[in-house]
Amino acid sequence: MNKNWYIIAMVVAMLSLTALACSLCGLLPGGGGEDTPQPPGSPPGVLFQDDFNDPDSGWEVGDYEGSGVGYENGAYSVTSHGDGDTMWGVANQSFDNLIIEVDATQVSAPANNNNDYGVACREQGDGSGYYLLISGDGGYAILKAKEGNFEPLVDWTESDIIRPGNATNHIRATCDGSTLALFVNGQRLATAEDDTFTSGDIALTTTSYEDEPTEIQFDNLVVREP
Repeated sequence: MNKNWYIIAMVVAMLSLTALACSLCGLLPGGGGEDTPQPPGSPPGVLFQDDFNDPDSGWEVGDYEGSGVGYENGAYSVTSHGDGDTMWGVANQSFDNLIIEVDATQVSAPANNNNDYGVACREQGDGSGYYLLISGDGGYAILKAKEGNFEPLVDWTESDIIRPGNATNHIRATCDGSTLALFVNGQRLATAEDDTFTSGDIALTTTSYEDEPTEIQFDNLVVREP
């Protein structure tokens, strides 16, 4: 082989090796330049979440003869004027099986904390559904509401897990098939079985049983698959 052809062959071989190296560099860890950033999104299994900083996120807003629901100071406020009036605000969503978690803070209440508050699942548009509740005096219950009547699936029971008075409690409610479960501050308190309702909206609720109002503010709500 003469010198010129030898040089040309060597150049072609070097270029081939360089091209091969460049094609492999993108397959090696750290190779191929910076990774394309992935768009942010909800964690796996999360169906819906709201920190209530956006007053247009879709929750019910309204005043109803001294009771009311609406956005307030980065939370969702639910107020019952008293005398056993149950107030609830819906998310205008629809779910079947789910887990709801939310921070609930009692802002004001009767002096004896005679009230209840919490979450509802499978709400039917008229208040019917399942209510998983705690109270300002340290009680908990699971109720089924149908046509304006409340039936206890788990009757009111006291627990020292619940922080009484004007305090924040973390509520977790599971509605999975016919199984309903209530957790408060990380502890399971109650389980019930009922198959009357299979799907519906979610709601945040409170009732004041005295002639003084109760206001509850809800925040950091997450709905996810069970």
